[in-house]
This record gives sequence, C-alpha cells and structure tokens, in this order.
Amino acid sequence: MFKSLLSLFRPRPVQPPVAAPPSPSPAVGMVPGNYLHHRPILDREQRVVAHELSVERPRPVHATPWQAPARRLFAAALLWHFVQARLEALLAQRLVFLPVDISVLEHPALSALPRRNVVLHIAWHQEGQAGEEEKLFAGMSRLREMGFSLGCAQELLGSDERLAALADYIVVDAGRLAPPDLLDVQRRLAGRLEDKPLVAMHIHFLEMYAACRLLRFTYFHGGFVGCGERTEGNVVVPPYRVAAMELLNAIGRQASPDELAERAWADPTLVLRLLRVVNSPAFRLRSPIRDLKQAIAYLGYDELYRWATLLLFSSQRPEDRHPMEHAWREAALVRGRFMELLAGSQVPESERRDFFIVGVLSMIDRIFAMTMPRALENFSLPAEVTDALLRRSGRQAPYLELAIACEGGDQASIETLAAACGHDLATVNRCQIEALEWILAFAGLADEVGNRNG
Repeated sequence: MFKSLLSLFRPRPVQPPVAAPPSPSPAVGMVPGNYLHHRPILDREQRVVAHELSVERPRPVHATPWQAPARRLFAAALLWHFVQARLEALLAQRLVFLPVDISVLEHPALSALPRRNVVLHIAWHQEGQAGEEEKLFAGMSRLREMGFSLGCAQELLGSDERLAALADYIVVDAGRLAPPDLLDVQRRLAGRLEDKPLVAMHIHFLEMYAACRLLRFTYFHGGFVGCGERTEGNVVVPPYRVAAMELLNAIGRQASPDELAERAWADPTLVLRLLRVVNSPAFRLRSPIRDLKQAIAYLGYDELYRWATLLLFSSQRPEDRHPMEHAWREAALVRGRFMELLAGSQVPESERRDFFIVGVLSMIDRIFAMTMPRALENFSLPAEVTDALLRRSGRQAPYLELAIACEGGDQASIETLAAACGHDLATVNRCQIEALEWILAFAGLADEVGNRNG
C-alpha cells in the first residue's frame, strides 16, 4: 500500500501520450472528441470499489439499426483508449466497468484488453432483426470463453435464463425508472437471481441513492456522489477540523516551523496523525521522527499542505462522519490531482498547488454541511482561488469545470473546456487516469492515519 507513496505526492512532469496500438480502425478517428468520462462505483459500505470509464453519455439499452453504427464507433474508441492507458495500478485494486456491446468481439484491441478486474458491461444491443437474441447469447458466451467478466443490462435478459447465467453482474439503469418501476424490477431480479450482484447505475440524487440502498442493491453509480445535503441552522465545525484549517492557513502564508507546530498542537491528535504520516514506510526513514518541528521540516510546505488537507477531510469521531465522507474525499482529491497534473506543463511549479487546492476545496461544502461561501470563510485563500470556487472565474476556473465535466459531462462540454485550458484529448485523458491511480497509493493510509485516535 505504501510503496511509491512519497513519489506520488511530489509533482511529476507531464509525460508524452502513450503511443497508440498500431493500425487502429479508421472508423475510430471519425468519432468526434472521444474524451473519457470517469465515475466511481460504491459498495454498500459507501467506499469506492470500482470505476466506470466511458466516452458517451447513457443511451437507451435497445439500439435501432440506424443508431447501431455510431454506438459501435464509441465502443471502439473506448477500447482503444483503455488499451493505450495501461491501467495496471488501477486494475490491481479496483474493478473497471466498460459499457460496450457484443460487437467488441470484432475489435482488434480486444485481445490486448486485460482480464483481471475488467467488467465488459453489455449495455445495449441492436433490435429489430431476426436472430438478435441468439446473436447476443453467442457473443456473451464467446466473451466468457475468452476470460472476461460480464455485466448485462437487465432489460436485455428478458426471460432467457442462459443470458442471466453468463452475467456476473446485473445492471439496472435506476436513473430511467420511476420509483414504483425500480421496486418492481428489483423484486423480480432478487427473486430470480439472488446470487447475482445488482448494480444501480445513473443514480442522480442522494435520495435516489438512499432508496436503492433500501432495495438491497450491491453497487451504486452516478452523479449522486457530487451532491450535497442542505443543512438548516448553525453548523458547528469540530475543533479538530478548526485546528487543521488553521494549520492550512499558516502553511499557505509560509509561516515559520515554530508557528506551524504551535498551530498543530492546538489539537494533539493532529500532531499524532502528522507524526504517523512522516513515520510511515513511504518515507523510509532510518530512524523514527518524534519531534513535530523536525517532521514539519522534513515534509516541507507542499507535502505538509497535502497531508493536512487529507486530514481535514477525515472525521475523528463517528458522530461527525457522513456516510458519503470517503466518496467525497476521494472525489475531491481526484479533482485536485487532475487539475494539478493538467496545469503542470503550463504553470510554474510554485503556482500548481493553487490548482490542487481549488479541486480539493470544491467539495468542502459537502464535508462541512454548509454553503460554499460560509465554508470558505474558515480559510485564508488567495483571491484567485476564492474566485474560482465561488464565481467560477479566473485562471483555475476552466480547469475545475473540466474536472467536473470529466465526471459525466458530454463530449462537447469537455472538448470546449479542454480547449479553454489549452490541452488536447490525449493529455486530458492521461491526466484523468493518472489522478485515479494516484488516489490508490494512499487511500488505505488516509483511512488509517485519518480515523485512528491516539
């Protein structure tokens, strides 16, 4: 878990895009944009256990003959992107769902697609032609023979038990169903396929997510991760978070090590957490550091800021911990890292931290359960950072908008925002993947250091 953690916290130069596989299909180049989207998939413990990568927005599960060619082009583009990305680190720890159809059998990149933790989600199928059901069964059978795990849209299963037997995951498009219909679908599937995990896709709101949890779905996907809850009345920020914020503010103005230590000692638990960080195996110290000032000097301002930010997003007390805390923390850190990486080739190193800060604090209103203007009152931030967060203006603003769009926006929006940031498709896609892999390196350490007391 700790291997290479230290190097991941330090800025890395932007690398040139990985070369594409030889002789790609000419049709792939016809797809406009082909920017990746990424969305997390949560388990019942509300932890991120998988990601969906796609290049188009959700579409109906049944495609008419005239729609099928265009959708196959999108599926082909997705496979090329995935093969080029080389996601060994991501696939070592998490599942990745790829929405495709059985035409992937004809794709030249299929043989290079990893089997481990890759789920080919059969998300749609062409209708209106005789023999399509048998074609679907034959295609899924062939993919299973090749060693792939399969997800299947529940609408495609019908009453064919053979298709259900081939699927490892049953995918339900919860976003397209009214509550009574969703309940009916869940009851039918649970009674018929009780041993198959049910995946609720395209959940748009926290209320819908809560309903799907009550309906005993196994996995949850959708824009609900980015939603917050409105809290009425006065919200009191816990003292340990106040201490972390004061430490962050002091780091931001480059305060002396003595002052930083004084700020940290406002909450002794914060000191213990920081000492755990610096003494973790990632830093490979010859002897343990017991003195806080020595730890601060060893970490330096930038790494200290990152770790203090991480602890800000980690509740000490169970009563303070929102069920979505882990998902919100990860989404915020991925945004921050994506923005920092993307700015890497255009912004001096000394200024990149502001891009990271904007991305991370873009979800601080969720963690604090208050409006963004009120949440930011607790921080001493550069005016440019505040403008990006409150008014979506300034240099960091298009980077933040792009980070959010990559979580589920349409191709046109991503392309426009990428152009505004001065980046091409290859760079945007690569930075998304690097950000997703970066979070894995210390997610477990964040839980251990952030949630243990004393």
